[in-house]
Amino acid sequence: MVTCSLVKRLSGGKTIKVDLEVTGEVIKDVVISGDFFLYPEEYIHVIESELRGKKVSEVSKILSKFRDSVVIASASIEEFAEAIIETYRTCVSG
Repeated sequence: MVTCSLVKRLSGGKTIKVDLEVTGEVIKDVVISGDFFLYPEEYIHVIESELRGKKVSEVSKILSKFRDSVVIASASIEEFAEAIIETYRTCVSG
């Protein structure tokens, strides 16, 4: 199992932090935090739950299901997906 973190600035100036544990390409655990605003707030935990046990290659597809369910001030659900994928890439390349 590989564990890593990434902090990234989003397009609206807010930051996202992704803590990721993976085995191979499978997400064992993920915690998404930062100074962004996501509504409804409890959906961040729903998103994290949906990602656990899934392959990193499925992240964009999984998060796209939330496009109409959540509002992220000064960012997009696609940026969240990019941050998770980028975190994974730092784990496997570093």
